[in-house]
Amino acid sequence: MQLSIDNDLNDRYGAGDWVITLTIHPLDNTARLAWNPEGLSDPQTFSLPVSRRPLTRKAIAAVEEVFSSFDALDDIADAEWGYLHNQNRSGWEEGPWWDAVGELGYLLREAV
Repeated sequence: MQLSIDNDLNDRYGAGDWVITLTIHPLDNTARLAWNPEGLSDPQTFSLPVSRRPLTRKAIAAVEEVFSSFDALDDIADAEWGYLHNQNRSGWEEGPWWDAVGELGYLLREAV
């Protein structure tokens, strides 16, 4: 899975409720670390909050290391999007990717 990192993570993004988020797009096998408005996310992604504060270069390197060494990225990449009949909406099906996303989110928060 390819990770892209925005260049402005060392600076405050601006006024409002913004949080540095790792957004994973299983349908195109990419991930992005960037400032995002809190509460807004693409439903076809997994959005993992990382920090409310700007990151140091060391913290960015730690996030890269956690991401690149995480063993369950393939599980997340295999996530299946579909119609959830029990919830009457589209969303991510049940599968091992949910545990992987939870674990990755925890490791990222610990890294920074």
